[in-house]
Amino acid sequence: MARGVFGLNKVYKRQYQNVKDDNFESWPESATYGYFGGGETSGGRVNTIERLDFSNETISLPGKNLSQARRQLAATQSSSYGYFGGGHAPPYVCTIDRLDFSSETLSLPGIGLPEARNGLAAVSSSSYGYFAGGWSPPIVNTVDRIDFSNETTLDVGDLLQTRNGLAAVSNSSYGYFGGGNTPSYVCTIDRLDFSNETLSTPFGAGNGLSQARNDLAAVSSSSYGYFGGGNNPSIVDTVDRIDFSNETTSVPGNNLSEARGELAAVSSSSYGYFGGGYDFYTGLNACTIDRLDFSTETLSAPGNNLPQAREGLAAVSGGASYRIKGSRTYGYFSGGFTPPDDLGFVSIIDRLDFSNETTSRLGPKLSQGRRRLAALSSSSYGYFGGGFHPISYSNTIDRLDFSSETTSAPGNNLPQARQNLAALSSSSYGYFGGGHAPFSSVCTIDRLDFSNETTSRISNLTQAGESLAAVSSSSYGYFGGGFHPTSYSNTIDRLDFSNETTSAPGNNLPQARYGLAAVSNSSYGYFGSGLEGPRVCTIDRLDFSNETTSAPGNGLPQARYGLAAVSSSFYGYFGGGHAPPYVCTIDRLDFSNETTSAPGNGLPQARRYLAAVSN
Repeated sequence: MARGVFGLNKVYKRQYQNVKDDNFESWPESATYGYFGGGETSGGRVNTIERLDFSNETISLPGKNLSQARRQLAATQSSSYGYFGGGHAPPYVCTIDRLDFSSETLSLPGIGLPEARNGLAAVSSSSYGYFAGGWSPPIVNTVDRIDFSNETTLDVGDLLQTRNGLAAVSNSSYGYFGGGNTPSYVCTIDRLDFSNETLSTPFGAGNGLSQARNDLAAVSSSSYGYFGGGNNPSIVDTVDRIDFSNETTSVPGNNLSEARGELAAVSSSSYGYFGGGYDFYTGLNACTIDRLDFSTETLSAPGNNLPQAREGLAAVSGGASYRIKGSRTYGYFSGGFTPPDDLGFVSIIDRLDFSNETTSRLGPKLSQGRRRLAALSSSSYGYFGGGFHPISYSNTIDRLDFSSETTSAPGNNLPQARQNLAALSSSSYGYFGGGHAPFSSVCTIDRLDFSNETTSRISNLTQAGESLAAVSSSSYGYFGGGFHPTSYSNTIDRLDFSNETTSAPGNNLPQARYGLAAVSNSSYGYFGSGLEGPRVCTIDRLDFSNETTSAPGNGLPQARYGLAAVSSSFYGYFGGGHAPPYVCTIDRLDFSNETTSAPGNGLPQARRYLAAVSN
């Protein structure tokens, strides 16, 4: 069965292979390391950089430091570099130090901020970094932009009010600057639109954070931004959350382990880390690192702190992997067959525009009309593999170029012709698993190497199966459900990307079924609909952090099987299938609250056994 998985290895394989490509984007939450730089200890200002390894939460000193000891600086990052800007040495400085993530060396790119200041905040889009606010003196509202392509800086606008001691978070479309002092403490959040560099206040003047304060820090997950700590004027441990999907703020109820200000923060794909800071009343600096679990919004102390207690530091996230661009643009549904009598094999490709949820028909088509195929994606291409066309099983792989929306045959096909397979991706490879070859179900996993588009046999599922679905986290691929081979299955098999071995993690889907489809965000995989005797609308959730499964409670509006699915940054879309009759319906799963709805625009043609990818 066609598996419409979003195979881009999600909020997920992210960051830094020295690749320059419009489909890639640096996202702090998915890096390998966090770097804390600068600040002030009880003995004075420092230029130290300390590295937090996200894989084991240990701290080390890479041995490369800032060019200048300073405090209350800010930091932003591109896919290849971290930039530490501004601060107080003394005097106030405009210096920008560049950290090369690949070699962990520091250099001065020869540029500085247009205006020397400290107490500023910074965010980044895919192309630019933005430093905003600060104390020069006086307090300023300046927004300066660093162009990652040529490392030039430019004053591009102003915050809606002057302030310093603020913090900032971002998603793929906007940067949000929260808190600070004017000199009175404020709770204001200003929004920077990356598309046109305009500033606005989505919350209204004087609204935003639950508590007016400055000297706070902030981290982002794929769905939320979190502002923690600060001074109002008493030191606080409060954590406020901004929901990117609807721009509302709330207090999730779990706070830092200790109240502190002038701290810094970094993010991995699963956690946010708040490090350092000071207590105004005791006068003591902190080396504490608190960990925020994005999946549960609980705070804990992982046990490894900064080697040096200090305040007024800055932090960036970087590392050696790349993430597929967070602001995915389109989903592509292709292949399948239409009534009557299952004879209408199709090669069409329909496009879903994530910005307005409208659908259209592309001119390019697959090289042959076929059903029950699977699809996955690299950063630049979508690959549609296997299936069944009018006279035989297929091993064909067709390639869709996302930049031009043209199709071609890369020339290397699957080692084994089969239908009803599933597919997923890591950052370097695509994996086609399971399916039905002539006369029997198979357990085969075939690998597509994105670097040269060659295919090979690499592993097997724990049991033969077909009509399953698949999703990916940053480290693993998961194949779930299906037909194995005499009964419906709820089995989940895990493929470890590091060594390409498979195992059964032990937690299966709550409901056995086949003909389902799957989507995912950075924290969860969602397996939706399918056939369990009757057709069902069930959605089961796989938690990537602990590999437990549950039913979040909201199913698809329409029970069906033989559908396909894609993911945008904020939603999963399940399209097509057989209810009966054949349908063109597209149902939407909102990742922020796990509710489902029908956005109103379906596929141009009702069909089942199709496949889908996203860029």
